[in-house]
Amino acid sequence: MYLLGSEYTYISHPSRTAQILKEYGIYLKKRLGQNFLADINILKKIAEVSKLSKDENVLEIGSGIGSLTEILLQNASRIMCIEVDRRLIKAFVDIFGEKIGNKVILIEKDAMKLNYHEIAAGYEIRKMVSNLPYGIAAPLILKILVEAPQISKMYITIQKDIAERLLAEKGSKNYSSYTVKANLLADFRLLFSVSRNCFIPVPNVDSTVIEVSANKKSKLTNILDFFEFVDVCFLHRRKKLINSIIAGGNKSYIDKMHLIIKMLHDTGKDENVRAEELSLEEFVTIFNSIKKEYDSY
Repeated sequence: MYLLGSEYTYISHPSRTAQILKEYGIYLKKRLGQNFLADINILKKIAEVSKLSKDENVLEIGSGIGSLTEILLQNASRIMCIEVDRRLIKAFVDIFGEKIGNKVILIEKDAMKLNYHEIAAGYEIRKMVSNLPYGIAAPLILKILVEAPQISKMYITIQKDIAERLLAEKGSKNYSSYTVKANLLADFRLLFSVSRNCFIPVPNVDSTVIEVSANKKSKLTNILDFFEFVDVCFLHRRKKLINSIIAGGNKSYIDKMHLIIKMLHDTGKDENVRAEELSLEEFVTIFNSIKKEYDSY
């Protein structure tokens, strides 16, 4: 069992990380987005910005061998760790020993197949702090925001390109249906950048730590219907919005084309506008008008 807490024995020290991986015969899998953050100062900075309290339970997804877990334990009440890789779980259990089941709750499941409403409610979780696996970061953020709005704050390390999509302004190259959907549910703030050289193995991109604040102000109750509508609008990014809707083949939207065009005019746009030129608020206004007409039948 490894000693925890000494500056010289932190799991995230590059030599310690390498030692653990070698001892357990672990070869990290790119397809699972396994890149371990091996920088003690960066991990401490993540814990610092997350402002954990001693009575707070925290969700960590992609706990790996426990590099971030070790740091978070110094400030939180309990950590709910999610990890799917059996090789990493073996090392994690050996390292944390008697803390498992007490200060550390280990959930050995695929993060994309869990119900986060149940997890957040069952463990009274209001905050998530994670270095998200690269391969699932984008859809996972959206999944948690939809399923568990009670998780009011997330402090997550993600690829720089995903952060750029979350923070994109309308009309920019990174603005997409993903931007619109995510921003319906949360506000995003860039905290600091993390060089790719801080990871083992070194990935092809730099990373960013962002703060996610769940948006309690959204009045939409039919979120998945709104997501479907936005996806159709962005179906052909360079085409006119109305042409994308027609190409999508959804009869409900096509039958309401006259209303969509009217709403575009009401927002100062015309039928030649592309989806990337509309703000979140304009998408919500158009969608609500369509939905209102559906409900009137």
